[in-house]
Amino acid sequence: MPRTVAPEETDPFTRRVKIGVAGALSGMALGMLDSYVVATALPSIAADLGGPGSMTWIITAYALAIAASTQVWGKLSDQFDRKAVFLLSVAVFLAGSMLCGLAPDMGALIGFRALQGIGAGGLLVGAMAMVQVLVPPKESTRISSWTGLLLGLSLVGGPLVGGFLADALGWRWIFYVNVPFGLLCLAGTIIGVQAPPKSGKARIDYGGTVLLVVAVVSFTLATSWAGTRYAWSSPTILGLCAVAVGALTAFAFVERRCPEPLVPSRMFRTRNFALAQVLGFAFNVTMVATVAFLPLYFQNARGVPPSLSGLLLIPMTAGMVAVMNGSSKYIRRTGRFRILPIIGSACVGVGMAGVWLLGPETHPLVASLVGLPLGAGLGCLIQNTILIIRISVEPRDLGAALGMGSLTRTLGSGIGAALFGSLYVGALTRGGTGPAAVTDGLHAVAAATLVVAALSLTAACFVREIPLTDRLPR
Repeated sequence: MPRTVAPEETDPFTRRVKIGVAGALSGMALGMLDSYVVATALPSIAADLGGPGSMTWIITAYALAIAASTQVWGKLSDQFDRKAVFLLSVAVFLAGSMLCGLAPDMGALIGFRALQGIGAGGLLVGAMAMVQVLVPPKESTRISSWTGLLLGLSLVGGPLVGGFLADALGWRWIFYVNVPFGLLCLAGTIIGVQAPPKSGKARIDYGGTVLLVVAVVSFTLATSWAGTRYAWSSPTILGLCAVAVGALTAFAFVERRCPEPLVPSRMFRTRNFALAQVLGFAFNVTMVATVAFLPLYFQNARGVPPSLSGLLLIPMTAGMVAVMNGSSKYIRRTGRFRILPIIGSACVGVGMAGVWLLGPETHPLVASLVGLPLGAGLGCLIQNTILIIRISVEPRDLGAALGMGSLTRTLGSGIGAALFGSLYVGALTRGGTGPAAVTDGLHAVAAATLVVAALSLTAACFVREIPLTDRLPR
């Protein structure tokens, strides 16, 4: 008797799956946007609540909470019901958003931003995990191209949306507006996601969780403050580095003896998984170099207003989205992916070489075109990094693996910001704040990123091609 073929085996994008994917992507969009919309409203917040010296902590608290919580959320989704864990993260994020909008003073707002960031860590990792259990590996690249569009819209549109809401409705609506979108995310997830039940008793790695959080928070603070608020050789920075190293050493010791570690060492025994961490690190380092320092060049060397400098990143966003869409079609048609991170790393190198050639007199529109190869390279790297992670680990480790990938990218952002910030400030210190010194600082950032691109290209060449499946793991 012929076997009955389930609808999801012939067309993975059933109506239910589409609703579930929409819910997951809504959650990811919320987590991404809140990293960018608040920055433009900081002056309004400081004017209303006071404490202008503390207003940068509104952003720092959110970023710290995301960095510290992603791995924990990922592991929880492996041990418990993925759907339930994701819904919990949405609830935490919405609670934090409402409390931020109601904050009576700066201290309360910073604390509530940390709560919101904890929820956002679960949104970002949980959304990726939801997508991976909803559609098979070949089709998941289609979703990745949509996430690239979300990232691009967040980079360009986030500050614009934040400024509009702050001016038109007041800064508190930056947080209130999350609620209706969060409710749509909850509805889509509840209706569209059917997560398989977990078997066996969950074992939570409390010791590893505490040590990893301490290490990540200490490291993130050190890289955020070094060279700006404190000197690299200051007791504060050296102390934070010592705490980070000590906590990480103790974490490694604890993990070897834990029956169900927060970061299973078995994941790193797979070559592709380890190489994917290098690719993810390179992606975020390049993102920092592009998103943070190209606008500074546009503003300080070419006199472009801050409100328009972000628009000059549109070529980068367009390149990233176009390549993610095209590479998604290529993977679905051929089942191959290995060549794409190689091309992506090479494109990053070409783009950064173009940045290195920019001068103090280069027209801003011409300068913005270096974003095309950079965007193309970034599009190849991020999409395939997530794909490689997914197919390199067992289903039971998917959440932990995606959390580790997110943590690696976070470390890339921290190290990139610290290193590039020092190089940039060093150029300004030597030559003043004129266009020539600003350009020299950008050149130093580009040269350092070229080294990272070479490292990424080397890692990409050692990635193994693995046959992709059209079916979900059972």
